Amino acid sequence: MVRSAALLIAARGVNATSFSDVLADSGAPRGSIYHHFPDGKHQLAQDAVRLTGEWVIGRQRACAGTTAADVLSCFVDLWRQVVLASAGASGCAVAGVAIDSSPGEGGLIAVVRSTFRSWVDLLKDQLEATGVPSTRAASIAVATVAGMEGALILCRAEGNSAPLDTVAEELMRLLPQSATAAER
Repeated sequence: MVRSAALLIAARGVNATSFSDVLADSGAPRGSIYHHFPDGKHQLAQDAVRLTGEWVIGRQRACAGTTAADVLSCFVDLWRQVVLASAGASGCAVAGVAIDSSPGEGGLIAVVRSTFRSWVDLLKDQLEATGVPSTRAASIAVATVAGMEGALILCRAEGNSAPLDTVAEELMRLLPQSATAAER
């Protein structure tokens, strides 16, 4: 049910994803959703964000990149796969929750914030491991996460991966010259 919720939220947003949609997509019996998510849609959305966050972290940690460009390519490629698999119709469940949540939903926003920060922290650490200076690595990591989330929105609007490819090219230009020179 959580996986179905994450996929539906990535494509529709939280507000346009109902329990009925999740049940239909997952094939779970109606009673199970109320049993597993007694706090309702809010709880299901939090779990969908956590699942998405863990998926991204797992994929990025599996990245065998030894250069700064490899690290960014791994992150971009995992989102490229989402865009291509959905023909541009899907984005990121974390962004879907962030956009559809109000400031009063502090617990939900806290999970979104924590998830995005975990991605930034991992990218920063991976970039530093390739020799990118810490302050540059932190800035590039934030720009990468922000750039990919924005690219996913544009891909949805365009129905293809062209915006993602453009953003990826620009992100590569953020790498310090010393890092890109060493990679050649």
